[in-house]
Amino acid sequence: MKTRQRSVRVFEIITENYDKFVKFAITREATLKKYLVVVRSKNEKIKEYLENSDFEYRVVKPDFEATNKKLEIEEDHNDGKVKVENKSNSTKLEIFDRIIRSGEEINSNNKLIFLKRINAGAKIIATESIEIFDEVEGVIICTGEYIIVKKNEKGTILFHNEEIKVDKLSFISKDGIKELE
Repeated sequence: MKTRQRSVRVFEIITENYDKFVKFAITREATLKKYLVVVRSKNEKIKEYLENSDFEYRVVKPDFEATNKKLEIEEDHNDGKVKVENKSNSTKLEIFDRIIRSGEEINSNNKLIFLKRINAGAKIIATESIEIFDEVEGVIICTGEYIIVKKNEKGTILFHNEEIKVDKLSFISKDGIKELE
């Protein structure tokens, strides 16, 4: 027997609206494939959709509370950014679903997720954790708990004042660098 303990990344969706669910799943398919998708719904059409998808998923009862945190989501389609605020302790998450262009500078006290590349000449400064699922060519300065980065050959990543270079999806924390599969 072989066992392994892993951290699992979960994307939780709560809905009964099939059309909204399908639109959401199609537009974020690449992202959702990287997560265990947990759907809280009674809608059988949603379950059928998931059965025919490439997602790793689990459908649970709508009244099952995986978390007691109240989240408020604010989406701005003009700048490709989604903000998620946890009302229970005021932590915020910003998701950037766009390329970060040269000359852009983002200073944040929130957790940041970048789904597309960070171009040379762009600068990200964060006091919370950062997750980057595309290539980094710009400058990243992070003093948060961790960084997840897909590829960094040309960019500069400073994590707690130490420069980091990776060529595979990696988890970087104060304990070191771990390549992710």
